[in-house]
Amino acid sequence: SVASEPAESSRYLDSTFDGVIAVGVMFLLRGEVQRALILRIAAAMSPGGRFLFSSPYQRCAWSDLMTSRESRSLGSHAYAAILSEAGLALVGDYTDQGDSYYYHARKR
Repeated sequence: SVASEPAESSRYLDSTFDGVIAVGVMFLLRGEVQRALILRIAAAMSPGGRFLFSSPYQRCAWSDLMTSRESRSLGSHAYAAILSEAGLALVGDYTDQGDSYYYHARKR
């Protein structure tokens, strides 16, 4: 099924998941909304579940090329702290050929 609704209030997160992917989404949200969404995603994950999302390694702000929206990365240290607070362990990070940076976490 498909839903057109804000990620932070999505009814999908009322279910339980073994994995959640948020590529090209997180950095489009305000900082406090990113934190709230990570906490909500973690609550919807099964133990051992995986979470993959993209956002730059460094703390920064820019205008997104695809949406023209102001975008912001909280930076790797802030994301690691939020993931830990949410009960998720950062287990890896990756950079693709286009230099997009990915965070890979697992629910404890």
